[in-house]
Order: sequence, then C-alpha cells, then structure tokens
Amino acid sequence: MSPTPDDRPAPERTLAEINADIRCLFARAEGRLSDAERIRHAALLQEWAAAMRASVVPAA
Repeated sequence: MSPTPDDRPAPERTLAEINADIRCLFARAEGRLSDAERIRHAALLQEWAAAMRASVVPAA
C-alpha cells in the first residue's frame, strides 16, 4: 500500500530552494560538472523529485 499524502514526511526544503542550489551548482561549474559535482547534482535531483511528489495534491 502506498503512503497517503498525510503519511509522507514534509520535505525539509522548498522546491525553490532546491532549484536555486541546482542553478548555483551549474553557475559555479560554468556548465561543466566534476565527478563530485555530478554526484551532488544527482542528489539534488532526487531531493527535488521527492519535494515534487510531496507537493502533489491528489484528486478528490
């Protein structure tokens, strides 16, 4: 059984905060990510996806 919206933990950061981190990562790297930055980017994308899922309101 999948969790209901009330069972899901609230994301710690907003989508805007996560998106800002992603943008800053690319700005600092001038569009070319190192291996460590790629790992950070992947983690940020996972965090962003989780925050997106948490923000979805199910249809009535």
